[in-house]
Amino acid sequence: MRSWWTWCPTSQGALQNAEARILSFIKTKFEDTTVQISNNNKINTVCINTEMGKRHIPLVMMHGFGSGIALWVRNLDSLSKSRPLYCFDLLGFGRSSRPRLSNKAEIVEAQFVESVEEWRKAVGLNSFILLGHSLGGYLAAAYALRYPSRVKQLILADPWGFPQRPTTSDLSRRPRVPVWIRAIVFLMQPFNPLAILRAAGPWGMPAHAFVSVLV
Repeated sequence: MRSWWTWCPTSQGALQNAEARILSFIKTKFEDTTVQISNNNKINTVCINTEMGKRHIPLVMMHGFGSGIALWVRNLDSLSKSRPLYCFDLLGFGRSSRPRLSNKAEIVEAQFVESVEEWRKAVGLNSFILLGHSLGGYLAAAYALRYPSRVKQLILADPWGFPQRPTTSDLSRRPRVPVWIRAIVFLMQPFNPLAILRAAGPWGMPAHAFVSVLV
């Protein structure tokens, strides 16, 4: 029996096995596949009831930050009863590719939106119902604004949102943020907030389970 103090191993194989264990709870027959897009990137995808074809509008589901396909495991059976269903790992999440993204917000948004459009073309969908959760809600809205003809209905579940950037006059009326808080924010900018899970060692699995419960 492996000691609890053993360093928590990570690999594509371990990730695939963990995902397979979670997806085993799906009762409906499904296909776990990889969709190739540009720049040799791939998007991990689960498809259910695709044989329904054009008779019903497909449902496409986009997960949120720090999540993946497995987020939907308790919903997939019921949501796929009357229509084809597709869910996928966004780039940088789950078993999808982890390309280098821009550090500029507008460009990153465009990179995600275009990856979804490339995925749509590769899968062969003409139009669909798009459901996004959290960060996926933000990206789903961004996609719908860029490609409105592809989205029959847009469903946003606890979506992210960003207010308009304040003007100089607005900033002068806001309470001044303490220097120590601004220093912490500046120092944390280069780091992925989920990196702590990767570095948690023997506490990796318990920590990940705790974060999963919160999410």
